[in-house]
Amino acid sequence: MPTSRLLAVSAAAVLMPLALAAPALAGTPGTPGTTPATAATTTATAAPSTTTATAPAAPQGPKATDGGHAAPDAQAQPAVPTGVVTQSQVPQVTAGQPNGGFTQFTVRLPEGTTGPLSALLAFEPYQLPPAGYTPSRVAAALHSSCSVNGGPYRACGWLGGVDDGDDPLAGYVRLPMPAADAGTTLTYRVQISADYGTLPADQLLHGWLRVSDADGNAVAVGSAQVQYLKGEAPAGRRGVLYARDTAGVLWRYEGNDTTQSTEPFKPRARIGDGWNAYTAIVPLGAQSAAATGDLLARDKDGVLWYYVHTGDPARPFAPRVRVGAGWNIYTALSATSDSTGRHADLVARDQDGNLWRYRATGNTGAPLTGRVLVGAGWNAYTAITPYGDGVVARDASGVLWSYGARLTDNGDDPFEPRVKVGAGWNVYTALSRSNVGYNAAPDSLIARDAAGRLWWYGQKSAHIPGGRTYVGAGWNIYSVIF
Repeated sequence: MPTSRLLAVSAAAVLMPLALAAPALAGTPGTPGTTPATAATTTATAAPSTTTATAPAAPQGPKATDGGHAAPDAQAQPAVPTGVVTQSQVPQVTAGQPNGGFTQFTVRLPEGTTGPLSALLAFEPYQLPPAGYTPSRVAAALHSSCSVNGGPYRACGWLGGVDDGDDPLAGYVRLPMPAADAGTTLTYRVQISADYGTLPADQLLHGWLRVSDADGNAVAVGSAQVQYLKGEAPAGRRGVLYARDTAGVLWRYEGNDTTQSTEPFKPRARIGDGWNAYTAIVPLGAQSAAATGDLLARDKDGVLWYYVHTGDPARPFAPRVRVGAGWNIYTALSATSDSTGRHADLVARDQDGNLWRYRATGNTGAPLTGRVLVGAGWNAYTAITPYGDGVVARDASGVLWSYGARLTDNGDDPFEPRVKVGAGWNVYTALSRSNVGYNAAPDSLIARDAAGRLWWYGQKSAHIPGGRTYVGAGWNIYSVIF
């Protein structure tokens, strides 16, 4: 098709008033190589101050800026094709949902139209947000199946690129429809789904459907709309919190997408009973709503057991596997964090205050290697839990210290010198790393006070918790939270 004709048809579609064919939208209770007393100490933040989480700012409308997608230039408007395109409904496309949204276009062709016809559904690129949401990226995240005149649905692929001057539509997000023979009317049915993260926020997209004859002449055109909904983050991107009650029942709190909800957790789900057989339960690796992350649990006889994750949220752990006996020589068990891509290992403190490290192998039959001494003096701490890429530890006076992981780990000296987080942490009866958080925090800390109130600490930095946010009351019914 000649460039001049394509430009004219594109301009006619863009300049058409969208309102003419746009139908209305349908409308809790969660080494250091040196002795900690002599390790290098620096101060990071003060005691746990309370802050209030704020909702994310509402997305701004499309703007033509140097850093975004420029609006199409106005051009002389040619005669508008006499055929009429009507969209029956605006599809609601929720990201991450496989079924997507459905819409139908009915095309009334001009009298005398003959030959095979092509159709193109297109959306102007200036609507797309800046910061990398290019037409090609958006098109790659959209998926459709199409039907013409009641025929079978077939996969049809979205396209997107850059306007190079030769093809003005190359920069549009567009969907070519299957070819059809001319008739009095045509009916196009389209199902649209989108990957999570296709766009950063809910957005109503405006575009048009154009039908052309074999020579590329537009015979019908009309406006089109798609309502994109951001949706909830996939389960693998949301955290989970486990809690054992005093009767030994284990409960699961699946994390909400807190960019979409003010509640951090969904209603709790029962996993099973008998968990009061254990004197220590250690999450090995980040637990997610997709049932990832393993567990280590020590029973009252000192036997250590390994629970492998299943990937099934209704049954998150496979039957336990025996690791070995003799683990009651340790007064504290904890994992190191894997939030920076490192594997989570087990650390264990003995009665003399020595900290030992057991590397995780990922092998169900032999999940841990032999122990390596990290350092002495760890009996100064009353609580040790994973955080950041290492651990945090609270001393007897209530000061919380952070041990970040060394970039170069030779096995017996995994942590950097400790950094002071702040005082006042002895108000808490339970501390645990959590990846359930507000505003999509990648790693956080959960703390329960003596009154049973649960608090959430986001990240100030990779190794330091930030201000706290109140989660809810009633959490003193649990003897273990992880």
